Amino acid sequence: MQIKRKLVLPGEEVAAPEEYLVEQGAYLDGVFRASVLGRAVYDPKAHTAVVEPIRGDNYPHNGDIVYCVVTSKGVRALSARCFAKESKNGVEDLKYPVTAYIPPQLVDGRVGVGDYIRAKVVSSHGPPFTLSIRGPSFGVIRAICPRCGSAMRRRGGQLVCPNCGAVDARKIAVGFYV
Repeated sequence: MQIKRKLVLPGEEVAAPEEYLVEQGAYLDGVFRASVLGRAVYDPKAHTAVVEPIRGDNYPHNGDIVYCVVTSKGVRALSARCFAKESKNGVEDLKYPVTAYIPPQLVDGRVGVGDYIRAKVVSSHGPPFTLSIRGPSFGVIRAICPRCGSAMRRRGGQLVCPNCGAVDARKIAVGFYV
């Protein structure tokens, strides 16, 4: 038997649950329906089907590198809003900003509210996604002064505010600080 392919629209019927098990890109609503615009690939021998998206979903996945701004700092975690992710073609904006959090055990250094960070997605589900800034290339890429709110400049291993002279320490992403 030969593998069959068919173009499907979101909401269109892909297969009956008695006939095929749809592994990706579909949801069960009495029958399997496509959740994305894509190509349905049927394997009659294994009785499986997969809906392959035509375009990437532009959504962060486990292992992706994202750029976020820290929105709040709590006892249990940092809260962040992610607005871009790295891809093969460089940095691309996310279609919709997504929320994320960073548990304290995945932060090895200081991060402040309003700081822009480079982080790695470590959860396979979300939003909210779980991020990590462990490692030398992850951390703060632009820091905001806690006193006056202006952008801080890097001077050695510290950050200095050019406006009010405040000195602060942050977990800086090596090679990425603006």
